[in-house]
Amino acid sequence: MSQTRDEELGRRRFQLVKEQAVEDAVEKIRRAQAVDWPSLCAADCMLLREILGELWICLERERWEQYSFSTLTKQDINDLLTLGAGMRDHTLSCSTIEKMEAILSHSRNTPLSP
Repeated sequence: MSQTRDEELGRRRFQLVKEQAVEDAVEKIRRAQAVDWPSLCAADCMLLREILGELWICLERERWEQYSFSTLTKQDINDLLTLGAGMRDHTLSCSTIEKMEAILSHSRNTPLSP
């Protein structure tokens, strides 16, 4: 097999694993009663998937596995969406990633919005 073909397969595998991780996280969030999933519009759901995908890329897998997506609240989701609304070209700044990690790990002191 050529190196180009191997690289392409590697990229596809990476993308598939990322998409599966994001879908697993979204499913856990969707089932969380505190999130009120039906109240989220389609645009918010798409942005949340983009945010989670970017976080999955940026974070160590062990860290990602530690997050309890099923314990997130509606406020947590709103805060993630607020932070993610500023994403440019699908990139997150280090400070934004840290804020999102604080939300996902439930280690922040106060919510971002009242």
